Amino acid sequence: MFEFLLFVHILGVAAWFGANLVRAFAQGPMSKAGHATAASWHRATVSMGRVIHTPAAIAVFITGFGLVGLSEGAYEMTAPFVVVGIVVVVVGAVLAMSVLGPNGRRIASAYEDGDSALAESVARRSAVIGWVDTLLLAFASLVMVLRWGA
Repeated sequence: MFEFLLFVHILGVAAWFGANLVRAFAQGPMSKAGHATAASWHRATVSMGRVIHTPAAIAVFITGFGLVGLSEGAYEMTAPFVVVGIVVVVVGAVLAMSVLGPNGRRIASAYEDGDSALAESVARRSAVIGWVDTLLLAFASLVMVLRWGA
């Protein structure tokens, strides 16, 4: 069971990374392809949040608890690497719900209204938040691999 949970945990992290990187690297070309395409792209990123990021974060969170529980006392919930993982999942969820999702909708609406300046301004801020999320996930992944503090 431990190996299965670890497998699902890793798949969740991979899905989260993949979605973040697609969003980051496709945003520029998609935003330059015209207002209709840009609006559709940003609405798709909001959908990615619901169908990729959210299930991935939930899988990572639940399997993380399961892995600690099945570790037969080798790891505790207070181990630094576990705490970092929990914090990163919570921060990622907060960023997605409070910034990335709402901004994706704002950007799409701005493109639909022909307001490129607003769309680009909000998109730049969202890109920074997206990279923060990605770097936090990378840091948490490194901490997990090293089992920091265990």
